Amino acid sequence: MKSISNKRTKRAFQAIIVVLICDLAGLAVSSHAGSAAFADQDAKAIIPGSLIDKLVCREKPEQSYALYLPSHYTADRKWPILYAFDPGARGKVPVEHYQEAAEKFGWIVVGSNNSRNGAWQPSVDAWTAMTNDTHERFSIDDARIYVSGFSGGARVALTFASACRDCIAGVIASGAGFPPSIQPAQEMRFAFYGTTGIDDFNFAELNLLEEQLSKAGIKHHIEVFEGRHEWPPSRVAVDALAWMELDAMALGKIERDAKRIDDLWKTRMSEANAFEEARKPYDAYQIYLDMSNSFRGLREVSAVESRVKELRNTAAVRDAIRDEQQQIKRQRDVEAQLSALIAAGDRTRLQQDSQPGDDPPIDPTVRLHELVSALRRQSVATQDSSARRVARRVLEGVYIGLFERASNLLQVQQRYDEAVRVLTAATEINPDRPGGFYFLAWAQAGKGEKKKALQALKTAVEKGFSDRASLSSNRAFDSLRENPEFVKIVETIRP
Repeated sequence: MKSISNKRTKRAFQAIIVVLICDLAGLAVSSHAGSAAFADQDAKAIIPGSLIDKLVCREKPEQSYALYLPSHYTADRKWPILYAFDPGARGKVPVEHYQEAAEKFGWIVVGSNNSRNGAWQPSVDAWTAMTNDTHERFSIDDARIYVSGFSGGARVALTFASACRDCIAGVIASGAGFPPSIQPAQEMRFAFYGTTGIDDFNFAELNLLEEQLSKAGIKHHIEVFEGRHEWPPSRVAVDALAWMELDAMALGKIERDAKRIDDLWKTRMSEANAFEEARKPYDAYQIYLDMSNSFRGLREVSAVESRVKELRNTAAVRDAIRDEQQQIKRQRDVEAQLSALIAAGDRTRLQQDSQPGDDPPIDPTVRLHELVSALRRQSVATQDSSARRVARRVLEGVYIGLFERASNLLQVQQRYDEAVRVLTAATEINPDRPGGFYFLAWAQAGKGEKKKALQALKTAVEKGFSDRASLSSNRAFDSLRENPEFVKIVETIRP
């Protein structure tokens, strides 16, 4: 017989499907409190303390997920679970990032191998399959179900949490915030922990989201780390789960652990003191501010609240806040310039193609190259600065935008000529990423430009492209497979 909490969880999960208006009969979560977790044929593959790359869903064998069970997992108690969504369906990646934290705090972590950027239906199908399968296999605490995602996966996680309302305890959103159609609202009852690299092109989005979360009364924290647009490092993943543990204690979802609270307090205080000693008052201020919010109701916080007020009134902190806002404005201005120049270049090429006999118009690509070159010089500076941060954010953001546009042109519209133009611009903006050259080779092959396709593919491999499986399954390269140069390139790819 199912418990009342399981019935509530089932209804809450079904609400997600209803809100998203999907053509599904509903999400039938059937929780057996983990009693059959190790009774099936693949039980030997599920070893607590080991990361499993691919666990196939029993009812939906086309769906799978990566899994980490804490080494001390047993079915006789309930465990919090974190469902993770990667924009490229790489389920193992988030599980690897959260493995240390999951072991430390006793969480189950799963990452979908099917959910990816693009149409919503695959993500909904992945969510349905994962939640069903994990509830069948494992003993899950339905009051402590969490979701996480990176970039487009963060928007997926927040969409599910917003639709589900009461069934998601917290969201860990990395590199992106809410989708455009959803805004933070008072009826949202989940805690929000955001992460962003200091050089992430979505830094501004997470930074500005904090005010919206505060107005909506959503408990939140935004953690900034040294990095770009990426899943957070293990250290930040540990902090994220520790923060959610404190939230669960404050809400009475788990018993208060005085030692854990004290240990986390000492760790955060030590970090803040280190920043103050290093004369980084703004970093210390942010830690004190989070401590005053995270530990309120769990221990005395008046001392850190006083320190927050003291630091907020210092010139150094005020200047740092002002500089952060100026970086955001500068980023937007430069992004607008680049977008305008790229669009103007597209128009110029179209005009030349349609009216080849006319005098060529002024080519905006000259100015584009100048601006990109200046940004690249700033981006590789050895010392951190506002200019370096802005340059890195802009270059990465424009590259990702062009890359996603080209991906749609290739895979959906099959407009190879335009894809070549877009990908050429992308590889000029970021010539270090192998993916741009691989997609350029794909587009050139689609056009029938074999020589150019081979050159782009060779460059992709030289820059680190190593996905033999994608290359083998991509029909766009069928016309090249017997080419000796193609064979040679493939042979150089490390298995």
